[in-house]
Amino acid sequence: MEKNLEILDRLYNLRYKSGKVHLFHSINKLVGRFGNVVSLDKIYVSKEYLSYLSEKLFKDKDKLISFFGGNNKFVRLSLVHEFMQDFGRDIAQDIKDDFVELKKYNSSVFKKVKERMITLKENENEDITKEDIDLIQRYLTNWKNLQDKIRHFIPEEFYNKKNNYFYTCLLSYIKFFEKLNSDYEIGMKYLLAMNYNHKNYYSERRNKL
Repeated sequence: MEKNLEILDRLYNLRYKSGKVHLFHSINKLVGRFGNVVSLDKIYVSKEYLSYLSEKLFKDKDKLISFFGGNNKFVRLSLVHEFMQDFGRDIAQDIKDDFVELKKYNSSVFKKVKERMITLKENENEDITKEDIDLIQRYLTNWKNLQDKIRHFIPEEFYNKKNNYFYTCLLSYIKFFEKLNSDYEIGMKYLLAMNYNHKNYYSERRNKL
């Protein structure tokens, strides 16, 4: 499969726009206001996210959820905070750390992705390598993980409500992601196809030896 400059342009556009709004940094700065500027009483978190966090922290996805009964799909974060104190944990800090992991990984590949994509776009004879495919895929996967994390964090019931500044900001990032989702999907399909072709190429070479 030949290098597709149109798709590379779309991937570069996604990377450029994400960088222009300092996407990972801005979201972490917003989440970093938990328990400080933003009161935990004003934040509701989805039980879906709590289940994920419970498995991550306690190796048991039901440990947090089982404490909060009822039919609601969300829990006030201040209540979760009280429960977590019995285990010597700070829920606000645990959520901050969870988001920071994505930011740290993004920082490690952000510059490399930009430099390689510019090189690939501007040099007609520069082939896209297996290392390029892996690098760009890792960046896109991390980008998508951030989008999914926000979606899982915000209770679905709050998507169409402007409860407070915090939710309004997070939902604005969701809209930002949605505008670039087509670039992400096309890019990932292209990279997967390229990766498949690379594997077949090297497999055929080994068979000939």
